Amino acid sequence: MNQDENTTNIQISESIFNKIGQLTKTKKGKIKILITIIILIILVLLLITVYNRYIKHNKSATVASTITDIFKGQENNSTNQNELSKLDNLSYSKDTANRHPLAVMIENHPDARPQSGLGSASVVYEAIAEGGITRFMAVFGPNAPEKVGPVRSARTYYLDWALEYDAFYSHVGGNIDALDLIPQIGIKDLDQFRYGTEAYWRIPQAGKATEHTMYTNAVKLYNIANNNKWNMSSNFAPNSFKDDLPKDQRPTSQSVNINFSSESYDVNWVYEPNNNVYLREMAGAPHKDALTNEQIKAKNIVIQEVNRQAVITRINENGWKMNTVGSGKARVFIDGKETEATWKKADRNSRTKFSDTSGKEIEFDAGATWYEIVPPETPITVK
Repeated sequence: MNQDENTTNIQISESIFNKIGQLTKTKKGKIKILITIIILIILVLLLITVYNRYIKHNKSATVASTITDIFKGQENNSTNQNELSKLDNLSYSKDTANRHPLAVMIENHPDARPQSGLGSASVVYEAIAEGGITRFMAVFGPNAPEKVGPVRSARTYYLDWALEYDAFYSHVGGNIDALDLIPQIGIKDLDQFRYGTEAYWRIPQAGKATEHTMYTNAVKLYNIANNNKWNMSSNFAPNSFKDDLPKDQRPTSQSVNINFSSESYDVNWVYEPNNNVYLREMAGAPHKDALTNEQIKAKNIVIQEVNRQAVITRINENGWKMNTVGSGKARVFIDGKETEATWKKADRNSRTKFSDTSGKEIEFDAGATWYEIVPPETPITVK
């Protein structure tokens, strides 16, 4: 820089300071300077927010971009390459078998079908939310699909089932009584209202309302749990399991029909003896998973009879309260056979246990278990 340029810069600087000095001598000038300072402060705060929300998030996402990365060093130290999952008693690689359970609320409105990821869940609870519409809480562990949904809102009774596994709980808001209860009872909460695009995204579809378009991903949810420093190990009381009934002892057929409310929520489980599984039908058609286009199947079907009462929340929402703690009747379907049973749940955090009429705890087949939660008046037909 030459001398002429230095002289010019000095003259410009002096001119600027002179103008600022003139402004500070008037009331309007002082106000203009104050407004300018406020605007600068707001801009700085916005820049800080953008940095924290996007740049920091992207950095943390690269640290654990897969579930294997997240659980590295936390797997069982067994010398075996495979181990049994406590969720479904199937054999998986030891770094996937016993991940911390992840519970996701999935809707079942006709416009939400076919759902994504539902067929990969080790455990599923189905119950009526409102208006006769059922909703699922899918519990994942060994299987972690890349896309799960559509994700919907929380209800109080699902919280009691999530606590049985100490599950990380994914949902999109909820009735106010459920949202009030979540922090009180220690739910490890993954609410979309809080985490937004960290783990959730919408897939708009022509002709579908917005509430049917929210999806999530197991890796993203586990990333949040890991960043929150939640316990990533799996620690809950598993069901008791047994071997499948030999093929020559299985019945040739069985069907279990549950009419929750209407034709749209008419569920039929059809037993397939060769593979010893139940195939799920919904509204008179095979119920398929959108990710695989395969019909949803289960090894064990539990129909749990639960009393319910209509409630109005503190902000005048209509909903249900279900008596999930206590005891009641149940019907269990395994190996193409029905077992009359009773259920018992000692407290909110305890596992619900099922026993036959002699008081012996029921043993399940290895594989997916579906819990169909129904009020006593629900029509059920077994053939």
